Amino acid sequence: MFGLSFWELAMILVVALLVLGPKRLPGLAKSVGKGLRELRRASSDLRSAIEEPLEEVRRPLQDLRDDLMDSVHEFGQEIEREATTDEGSGPLQLADPGQTEVEDRRQQVEELYAQAARADAAEDTAEPGVPEAGAAGPDSDEPDADLPRKPHQPGTA
Repeated sequence: MFGLSFWELAMILVVALLVLGPKRLPGLAKSVGKGLRELRRASSDLRSAIEEPLEEVRRPLQDLRDDLMDSVHEFGQEIEREATTDEGSGPLQLADPGQTEVEDRRQQVEELYAQAARADAAEDTAEPGVPEAGAAGPDSDEPDADLPRKPHQPGTA
């Protein structure tokens, strides 16, 4: 009680007996007992005064929660029934938004690979020694860089 051990309580009792004397100690014990009883009764009354209004609010909320859970459960069963009756393919599989994004990226990469393969094939079929039109690029410092060059003839400047 109150976090005191037996020996601590015994010491308090001996000190109280020495200070108050044997005549007044029983009256003090009776008063302390009565005070503790009143304290317990007051805390019990306070607890019930708080819990009764809370229970009035808790009961309808619990009923509402139960009704909502029943509705969700019934809705889930209805969706599952409709999904299994559609095409007989089993439960409905919803697309994962992340999965569709991955598929889009995969298609883009495949298109880039296809473009690169076509460019490689075009380079392989080009005539050797003849640069393609615009090979030097339009931003080149060379004049008429995008036009094919004539072979150099000796004796001409």
